[in-house]
Amino acid sequence: MVPGYPQGLTKKDIPYEAQIIRVADEYDAIVSKRQYKSHIGISDTLKILIENTKPSDSLSKSSTLEKMVENTKLGKNNATIVKKLFKVVIDDIEYEIYCTGKYVNELQEELKRFEQIKAYLEKMEKAKKEKDKNYYLAGAKMLLKNDETLENYVSRYEEYKNAYQTRKSIIDNLYHEIKIIKKLKV
Repeated sequence: MVPGYPQGLTKKDIPYEAQIIRVADEYDAIVSKRQYKSHIGISDTLKILIENTKPSDSLSKSSTLEKMVENTKLGKNNATIVKKLFKVVIDDIEYEIYCTGKYVNELQEELKRFEQIKAYLEKMEKAKKEKDKNYYLAGAKMLLKNDETLENYVSRYEEYKNAYQTRKSIIDNLYHEIKIIKKLKV
């Protein structure tokens, strides 16, 4: 009997559903961050899965059983399923880009609001008349939300800028990941 295949089943005898589950499970096990291992990138994970579609020579050299040799020439993962996984992964990444992009747009709107507050306060500082100063101060205060104050708006503005830059970087990395995946061959 071949290790990993009950009743000595070869690749053609293993149900297609089981082959799909095997690839999905292996993908999840590799890509998921766990307590006992670090995170492996998506494209690196797919490279590992591609490698597992190739025949293994290790058992054919040490074993004389014909069945074992036959199985090792087949590879562990079904190449067609791994190719289909690429499409699923790319779709998932594109959805993540979409969702993150929506959040980036919301952050941009918030940054514009903070810039308006800053502009009002700068105009208030330059104003000569008390009436104008009060007008600009009221405009700045109208733009504040929730627990924002004139004293903490600068730190909030920095938090939003950092969140914006982080999310933009994530989107750039995701696009880069898609480019790498599209170049992979099974």
